[in-house]
Amino acid sequence: MIREIKELREKNTWVDLILKAIRTSEGGEILKRLKNGEAYEAISQSLERPPFPGFASLSPKSQVQLTKAIAEFRMDLEGERNAGDLVEGHGWTNVTHNEDLIDHLLALYFTWVHPVYMIFSENHFMASFKNRSDLYCTKALVSAILAMACHLLELGDDATLWPGVDPEYLRSRFLDEARTLLPQDDRPKMTTIQTLALIFLVELGNGKGSRASHYIRLAADSLNTRLEQHYSTEAMEITRWGIYSLNVAWSGLTYQIPNIQGTAEIAAEDVFQHVLLNNHDALWRFYRHAGDYAVTSEHPSSAVLVASEKARLMRLVHESIHLLYDSRDKRITARLLLKQYRAYLDWERALPELIALPNGISSAVDLEELVPHVLSLHIEYHTAQIHLFQPFLHLPDFSGPTRQHIMSITVDHARKAYKAMVLYRELFTCRYQPSLQTFCLLHVCDVLVRFSPSQPSSSDVVQFCLENLRETADGRGGFAICGPLQEMFRRTAELCGAPMPEDLEDIMGPGAEYTTEDFLNACTRLSYKQPVDNIILSMDRNITIDFAHEWKELIDTSGASSSGSSERARSMRIGDLLNE
Repeated sequence: MIREIKELREKNTWVDLILKAIRTSEGGEILKRLKNGEAYEAISQSLERPPFPGFASLSPKSQVQLTKAIAEFRMDLEGERNAGDLVEGHGWTNVTHNEDLIDHLLALYFTWVHPVYMIFSENHFMASFKNRSDLYCTKALVSAILAMACHLLELGDDATLWPGVDPEYLRSRFLDEARTLLPQDDRPKMTTIQTLALIFLVELGNGKGSRASHYIRLAADSLNTRLEQHYSTEAMEITRWGIYSLNVAWSGLTYQIPNIQGTAEIAAEDVFQHVLLNNHDALWRFYRHAGDYAVTSEHPSSAVLVASEKARLMRLVHESIHLLYDSRDKRITARLLLKQYRAYLDWERALPELIALPNGISSAVDLEELVPHVLSLHIEYHTAQIHLFQPFLHLPDFSGPTRQHIMSITVDHARKAYKAMVLYRELFTCRYQPSLQTFCLLHVCDVLVRFSPSQPSSSDVVQFCLENLRETADGRGGFAICGPLQEMFRRTAELCGAPMPEDLEDIMGPGAEYTTEDFLNACTRLSYKQPVDNIILSMDRNITIDFAHEWKELIDTSGASSSGSSERARSMRIGDLLNE
């Protein structure tokens, strides 16, 4: 990413001038001839002058650069598309003109944030970024990207490169710039919607989840309006599903019903119909500090494929939200619960091999090829299954075997998610994990402390959770939201009787005190835990009676489809349930 951006800066000084000249009356004809592969010198001879003032000739390399830039610019001079205006000024942001720092922040964003929260097309964004077009890239969007990247900015060995840089102050400057530059139009541009979603992520990282919620809600609502310009179908699909996934993920983790119009249409619509999923040219590299590109290797990213499967997963989470929290719709029955469970299992079974996570992943090859956003996808999946079943563990009327079976399902998913989180920390550290993944961490560790205090030991789980959150919040640029979440979990673990680490004060941080307002700001409520009492009130009164019968029917109807997967068959094993 950094090499690519630096090459762009070198050529943009002359490419910008040519792209501006294309907007002249003759620019369209010259553009057509260049796109058809005609040499720059040949066009000069036919015009009896240079096609563009100040450029009498171009080297073969420059000719290739110009042709590529024109192809990416997607101009509408031939009536195909409105490409927006050229961005004037010294650069994409006025907060800093240190290009090395900007390049570093962009690299951090596209390494750690974009593959998890894909709210815009990287290809379309980079095309506009390269050519200084505002169709897919605006100053507000760039400022929001840089603000988000400041959460991941660690100075360390890089401090000498940017003396006097304070990540927290820099982030606030970028965020203020993004807000100031946001247009207030009834018909927003796609880049405005993307910027709103990014401001949500920045504010969430700041520990302002309640305030951040307004931005993701506005972004989701804006997708239902008629956009000001015509965009590529691919770019639109990536943005639409990316913001949908982010909105549903946040709603699911904070137990809110997302206000999404056209829910039925979304449920029936194919994901990424016009997006190339298996782009083998897309690579991922472990990047944290300036210079990492010279010492770390590249691996297939599969980021677009992950985004596609995440959108499918979030459709299931959306259904679960309505099942558990929308009592206006229908009562929660055993049949609806197990139908949703089967849908989750089907999603996991259908995952493409590139991003499936086989059991017992341990070989050096497997670990070397593993990328963080694949682990994050599986962590979200197991958390969704936990949310589906955990409320039923609080029902007093289930018989012993039935309750034990539900508990085994819940704990099994918690253990798998926990293993994925441990692996994530070992391979990538927790410092760069997605902000919403910290919520998953709380739910996974909560289940293990409550219902499986010995495997793994509750002391290990508590230590891991608290250290994980501290690591994610570490430094001036870290995620401040982890502080209140850490305190919430500490209180819960103590109530469950779990032993606290001996170095608790060091892990929690000196003088860490949080108010009710801090908890409300973090996750819109005083606790991260599911509102179990409200869910129980929405359950059908016969759910405990019907569960065994519905489970048997689920097994029978699964039939051969589950026989091909030993893991799924094990997950659906009826055991003592039918013998109670």
